[in-house]
Amino acid sequence: MSARERRPLLFAFISVLLCGMITVVFGVWPRRAAAQPQELPAKIATLGGRAELSRKGGPWAAAALRDELSAGDAVRTIAGRLAVLTGSGQSLRLGAHTQIVFAADAGPATAGPTQLRMNGGLLWVAVMPNSPPPTHIEVRAGPATVTARGGGATIGMNPDGSVRVAVYHGGVTVSGEGWQRALVQDQTLLVPPVGAPVETGLLKREKRDAEWAKWNEQQDRAGGYGARIEK
Repeated sequence: MSARERRPLLFAFISVLLCGMITVVFGVWPRRAAAQPQELPAKIATLGGRAELSRKGGPWAAAALRDELSAGDAVRTIAGRLAVLTGSGQSLRLGAHTQIVFAADAGPATAGPTQLRMNGGLLWVAVMPNSPPPTHIEVRAGPATVTARGGGATIGMNPDGSVRVAVYHGGVTVSGEGWQRALVQDQTLLVPPVGAPVETGLLKREKRDAEWAKWNEQQDRAGGYGARIEK
């Protein structure tokens, strides 16, 4: 067979090969595009100090970097700090002597935010701007429920049972029994142990919180969670 006679067969072979490759690529692509990361399990991304975790109410054991936390699991800091990242990259940063518990599974999965309970301490919640609602974070802290929808905010639980929420950038919604408040940058709210809080106040950067706030704001800028808008 001459070279001229073999040329049409070669072209036909290449055409079939290309069609097969296109079918594989475009047949798989929709499934990959539709796949979204599950928020849980979350993962311990940074650990500076001592921390412990509990699996679904079980005994406490030493926590380690890259440990995973699923529904019903808890983590607490003994000393130092700890950062947890959800599946989409939202961040929970625990100060010293802070404990959080991820809500246990309560049936079929829903499109709601990641829910957790805070049992004392100091927590910074960072959610990337324009994140879809299923990736938001909802924290139950004593009498208040804080829903972070974008930006960086800190939640502090006081010995008297009150809760202080402060927004450094972005916004959160704080709610309780019969009331709700929307907070934006440079606003703070003190939630009493019982009853509705008074009006929101302006955020005052106190010396005792300066190092904590500075570290977290640096983490937010570096991690793509946004930064304070200068007015």
